[in-house]
Amino acid sequence: MTLSIGTILKRSREKRRLTQDDVSKYIKIPNKYLRAMENDDYTIFSDKVHAKGFLRIYTEFLNLNSEELLALWRREYDKYFDTKKITTLAPQKPVKYPKVYITPSLIFVFVICTAVVGFFGYLFYQYRNYTGAPNMTIYNPKENSVVDNGILDITGVTDLDSEVYINNQKIVLNTDGSFAESLKLKEGLNTISIKAVNKLDKQTEFVKTIIYRPPEKENLTLSETTESTKSMQVGDTAPLDL
Repeated sequence: MTLSIGTILKRSREKRRLTQDDVSKYIKIPNKYLRAMENDDYTIFSDKVHAKGFLRIYTEFLNLNSEELLALWRREYDKYFDTKKITTLAPQKPVKYPKVYITPSLIFVFVICTAVVGFFGYLFYQYRNYTGAPNMTIYNPKENSVVDNGILDITGVTDLDSEVYINNQKIVLNTDGSFAESLKLKEGLNTISIKAVNKLDKQTEFVKTIIYRPPEKENLTLSETTESTKSMQVGDTAPLDL
């Protein structure tokens, strides 16, 4: 088994019956560095050059083969610090999160912040509604409807501060913003414009396409023909002789 540099130094010193104090007096190296070298502890040195210089002095004082020991020491030194880095990086301290204590002052601040955010949110909502196009929902008619009634009911709701136009004709809104209007259709394709305009002239428009197909005239013609035939048959019948 290969001995470490520290063990070789310590045994060599003890073989000469010298204490660390004795060696320190001769070579003028403080005891703490001698102790560190014998314990293979290189963290006390400022850098590698520092440790190497003290080790050379110590080995030459003990009449050891400096070059051979220094070569062995370099391998030990690099291995020592590589292991040290891994050991240092491996353990990770658990993350400590600060504890939060709920106090009356914290609740007060939370309430104030919530109120401020809510107030400005309300202002933003009102500003957006005021400057944006009006909201409008059409309940009837549905898009691309086919109807057989010549009168079409148009219903919907919009913002209270808006005006509603159906085919450019202004209609009256109810107090809740709803509206209802009846429109006479022409046979075939009808295009209906429903438009809401607010005070800033922002507008929302829906264009509905409605097809009006009145009841089949053929049924009416057939009925008239049947009635006419019956009348003719009655007229041609000879009166009874009494």
